[in-house]
Amino acid sequence: MKKILLVISAIFVLSACGSGPKIGTLMDETGDLGAYGPPIQNGVDLAVGLINDAGGINGTDVTVIHADSGTSANIATEAAGKLIEIDKVNGIVGSLSSGVTMAVAEAKTIPAGTVIISPASTSPAISVLEDNDTVFRTTVSDAAQGAVLARLAIEKGYTHCSTLYVNNPYGSGLTEIFNTTFESMGGHCEAQVPHEQEQPSYKSEIDKAITDHEPDVVIAMSYPKSAAVYLRELIEGGYSGDFMFVDGTKNQEMFDELGAAQFEGMHGTAPGATDSDAKSTFSSLYEAKYGELPSNPFIGEGFDGAILLSLAMAKAAADGHGYTIDGNSLRFVANAPGEQVGPGDMKKALDLLADGKDIDYVGVAGDQEIDANGDVSNTIEIWSIEGGTITSSGRFESP
Repeated sequence: MKKILLVISAIFVLSACGSGPKIGTLMDETGDLGAYGPPIQNGVDLAVGLINDAGGINGTDVTVIHADSGTSANIATEAAGKLIEIDKVNGIVGSLSSGVTMAVAEAKTIPAGTVIISPASTSPAISVLEDNDTVFRTTVSDAAQGAVLARLAIEKGYTHCSTLYVNNPYGSGLTEIFNTTFESMGGHCEAQVPHEQEQPSYKSEIDKAITDHEPDVVIAMSYPKSAAVYLRELIEGGYSGDFMFVDGTKNQEMFDELGAAQFEGMHGTAPGATDSDAKSTFSSLYEAKYGELPSNPFIGEGFDGAILLSLAMAKAAADGHGYTIDGNSLRFVANAPGEQVGPGDMKKALDLLADGKDIDYVGVAGDQEIDANGDVSNTIEIWSIEGGTITSSGRFESP
């Protein structure tokens, strides 16, 4: 009888843990951000592979289950429901669009108490989301990017601008912070024009952005598929000013499609970290497995998110809590104090956690110190188009 009870107890524990540690992803394989999703999925797979090569969690491999966000709140919410309710994942890396992440959180992950950590959702609105400490991100808020972008615009001599921004929390938050900072520094925003995603034409929005006093610069605060349409229409319509770009339009395929020479020397911003051992190790590991590391943003952030979820599960397992991830376990592995570990130190990190020791993960995208709102305070990279290619300036700034 005792043996039977022990077997039943073991089965119950496995069931409660979803029969093993699992991470889900909500990445955009389709839709307006479809160009960004697959390389970030690669980053997640790379991270989990390192954890499993180091012995997994208590000798059990972490499983990854990928789902498509579709750059759509409806598609992503349905996918998140399956990940949580059917696949029984212990945490989710995703989504990319801020509006999608917020919709998924409010409909699925917050009610379920499931931790979600976004590598790319930058809206300041996420910082104040009533999330019961379940929504996190490995990328810096646009409260930083908007300010750095405005300073850059003033530095480049622009005094009159228009913004074309995707009509969601990402676009509206970024244009608001940019505009406030730009005008405080003496600039003037002629128009801030919202647009819906993936329209066949944006001529009415362009008419609003290009006023009687043509702006020095139009700032594309959108996603690649939509931006490609209106950038082409602006150029073909005779717009003669400059452009500036952001993380959502930092996409080499978009520039290649439009003819990158037309944007030579023009600048943009995106979350990005200074050179570090962690960044170098990640680049080498990624290139060894997948080939050239794309210039798209957020790949390292996706890697960091998967590492943090995995290490948080290891912390929970060491404490006898199965694979349950919460804000405390995430901060335990992400924040100082603790012994610093990086992407190449997963065996060391898992051994330290198994021994009850504190660790401090230093990530590809920066230190990954998680604050009370689930945010991190990393830097913004300034980039430009040089020789037809997205090129880092080597400048990484904070507000």
